[in-house]
Amino acid sequence: MTDKEREEVALFRFGVISDLVGATRLEHGERSRRIKEKAQARWNIPHSARTRICDNTIRRWVAIYEKSGRQLDSLKPAPRSDLGRTRQVDEDTVLSLARLRKAKPLLPVAQLIDEMEKKGLVSPGYTLRLSTAYRVLKNAGLSGRPGSDPVDRRRFEAEFPNDIWQADVMHGPQVVVEGKKRKSYLIAFLDDHSRLITQGRFTLSENLAGFLSVFREALTCRGLPRKLYVDNGSAFRSRHLEKVCACLGIAITHTPPYTPQGRGKIERFFRTVRSQLLGTFAGQTLEELNLAPESVSLQS
Repeated sequence: MTDKEREEVALFRFGVISDLVGATRLEHGERSRRIKEKAQARWNIPHSARTRICDNTIRRWVAIYEKSGRQLDSLKPAPRSDLGRTRQVDEDTVLSLARLRKAKPLLPVAQLIDEMEKKGLVSPGYTLRLSTAYRVLKNAGLSGRPGSDPVDRRRFEAEFPNDIWQADVMHGPQVVVEGKKRKSYLIAFLDDHSRLITQGRFTLSENLAGFLSVFREALTCRGLPRKLYVDNGSAFRSRHLEKVCACLGIAITHTPPYTPQGRGKIERFFRTVRSQLLGTFAGQTLEELNLAPESVSLQS
């Protein structure tokens, strides 16, 4: 595996555990519920045909990351140092066993192992014993008939300042740039707990470069948030933004599709900008537009 591929895997792993390693306090049992939910989900795992991650693997990633002092490099796959040795079980075999158990919940464990071996799902150099299979299935919560958890739809609010920042982009008015009219965009960051606008600035583009420029100003003024909550726009889905946040220890959460209510707080701020600022703005340039809030009290 190349260095670039190992970095991609590390970024993926951080994305999986990011909401488990922040300082935001979770309710009793919430951590275990989230891990179980992640273990039941399907993932697009970089450089792997697997689509599942067992709960023990997720817990191991959390432990490794926290033990390293929250260094992204700790989540990179380590070079194989045990070639030629017979090992009991590996992560890929565990994931295959869990997937097979979910597909065939009533099949005896001994027959699961036989089917794993016939299909070549036990990785070379590993031995899947009956006692190991029982332990793996028990730890993954698959020793009985699989079930499903209800979706938690309770309204969430950050407990402390800088726990969560919401970020979004609002289409602004046209401004004059070098004699030509160009569209402007308001890029804003809002602290979920206090509703403080940690930074907001009109730019000439809503692309990643413009977003990172305003994000850098927000970090300089207000410090690091533990989580960044954004929508599913292309700029917010970029690998570069993912790496920047991972290196800073900032988790990224994307608004689920078709649920605009998740961005309600910052949308409320945008409505205030439209009604109290843009409704009376008489300037023409981008500089004038960014100076306009100084003469307006924005109450969101």
